[in-house]
Amino acid sequence: MPSRVGWVLPIDRVPPRDAVTLAEQADAAGFRGVLASDLFQPWLPSLGQAPFVWNLLSAIGEHISGDLAPGMTVPGYRLHPAALAQAAATLAALHPDRVWLSVAPGEAINEHVTGTVWPEAPERIERMFEAIEAIRRLFTASASGRDSRYGGAFVTLETARLWTVPPTPPRVLVATGGPVTARRAGRVADGLLALGVRPDQARRLLQRLDEGAESAGRDPAGLLRVAHVNVSWAPDQEQAVQQALTRFPIGAMRFARGDLRSPLLVEQIAALVRADDLDDRLLVATDPDRHVVLLKQFLDAGYDQVYVHNVGDNHAEFIDMFRSRVLPAVG
Repeated sequence: MPSRVGWVLPIDRVPPRDAVTLAEQADAAGFRGVLASDLFQPWLPSLGQAPFVWNLLSAIGEHISGDLAPGMTVPGYRLHPAALAQAAATLAALHPDRVWLSVAPGEAINEHVTGTVWPEAPERIERMFEAIEAIRRLFTASASGRDSRYGGAFVTLETARLWTVPPTPPRVLVATGGPVTARRAGRVADGLLALGVRPDQARRLLQRLDEGAESAGRDPAGLLRVAHVNVSWAPDQEQAVQQALTRFPIGAMRFARGDLRSPLLVEQIAALVRADDLDDRLLVATDPDRHVVLLKQFLDAGYDQVYVHNVGDNHAEFIDMFRSRVLPAVG
């Protein structure tokens, strides 16, 4: 049985060739796959990287055997939903039955670059759900050799067909930490990627997901449930705290960050973050057993998979620690 724990590639901190090497190490260590965020800029200038996730995952897929998950991709600004669907279908054609994607409402730091008006959060959510419907229709029609059309308030497809299609279309998950959006995801999406939530909150998200599926006459058992978990691990506790503060201060920012547009601005705000602000926002722990407990809490809550993001730069060391101390205990 494959592992239920995947690895989050630190796409904003690792050059593409190094990312491929680290993904190979994670695969050899027993992680079930790789999740990588779809971004245009890093959150901090010091992180230094922002490759195009679709190119990178295509390369990684040639070197690992596990899943390939473009994470928190945003349709409708940098990428039209049709282009996003084409990218996902091609990735899945290259690597059949290994690809799923999660769709998010988006954040200005990545999406404002096209110069369009950046909408308020409620409209971003509406745009996301329209895009999901359009993408899933396009997958279905293309698999049957038919054109697809879609006309919504925000998304339009005209005589669209994907000519390169995988044997099975990728599942489209909603990336969210909100219960209202999770319930709506249960009605229309293929599953949920829980973001930035504690285990107790994560359990409630699944309850809302199931409620949404049942309200639409769907079987909740057919939905994929994935959690994205941030941790800070280092051999020394002080190092674990410092890397959380310097490399992932957004994890401790207690306000919506969807309207922030520049890594330079985030850097200025990050200077205000202190160790006390971390609290329960992410696990900062040297002891591998604490990581085991955290992952089991999500899996016991009903998640099929958990993808772990270590916020430090000790990537290879973290992978090796999980290989020997965490993955065997989680199962």
